[in-house]
Amino acid sequence: MKLVSETSDSPTPQKVAKMYGAQPYPTGSHSFPGQGGQGGDYQQHQQQFAMQQQQALQHLAQFQQQRTQHYQHYQQQSQHYGQYGQYYQQNVFSVNAWQAYQFQSPNDLEQVFRGIMQRNPENAMRNAIQAEDLMNVLNNTPTIRNYFGISWSREMSSIMLAMLDRSKDGFMQWEEFMELQQCLVAWYKVFKQHDADGSGFMDAQELTRVIKQLFGFQIQPPTLTTILKRYSRVVAPNSRCILAFDDFVALSVRLRAYTDAFRKRDSMANGVETGSCNFQYDDFLQCVLCL
Repeated sequence: MKLVSETSDSPTPQKVAKMYGAQPYPTGSHSFPGQGGQGGDYQQHQQQFAMQQQQALQHLAQFQQQRTQHYQHYQQQSQHYGQYGQYYQQNVFSVNAWQAYQFQSPNDLEQVFRGIMQRNPENAMRNAIQAEDLMNVLNNTPTIRNYFGISWSREMSSIMLAMLDRSKDGFMQWEEFMELQQCLVAWYKVFKQHDADGSGFMDAQELTRVIKQLFGFQIQPPTLTTILKRYSRVVAPNSRCILAFDDFVALSVRLRAYTDAFRKRDSMANGVETGSCNFQYDDFLQCVLCL
């Protein structure tokens, strides 16, 4: 995929600080925080900055390893649920979203996250953000906005947050935020690859191929028909079914979250996966209403 070109909107540390109130170290300058603008040890600063970047990369690697262990069960192929877990392990969790957004390191993207987090004391207390904050990051960070080229709604932001809200508290921690960015970049690449005519839409035939062959969900034709009715629109000529990227994201979020939730309850209730399980009414409502 061709990324957006380098422009004046590119996120330098100074711009990130100005936008979100964060305090990154300046680059290309000999005046550093706490030195009153009188100069300082530039080499020492560069070493410190490089160390911060290295620590950010190490933290990201540790998070990816922990997530792989957490998701290990779902990466195994299932005769009932397909092999969607393998898709995430091989094609999503290795994505460097911060590079796609033209940041210099994960630390720069984290500055954006923590800058907007600090605006709300409730967020800062939990070290997390909420759906409205997620919407603001996606819409108001120039290179993220330019990368996707759409405006994200609060409803969509709530759906995406809920997919990764493993603590069920309505907040998104940094690690969950990073995983979401990896999903979004991976999904966008898939969408662009299957938008054959560059119209900004994917047709029904391509969507079916993505769901079953690429993502690897074990879904039957009646369910695919329901998906098309829910997420696509019918256009001329020949009554074609098409869907836009934001609808594709909503579908991808729900497919993963609902399958994970059902699969977990199947295993807990039966000891092994059987492709079926019993839901209590309240448990069912919690699963579907959060998304």
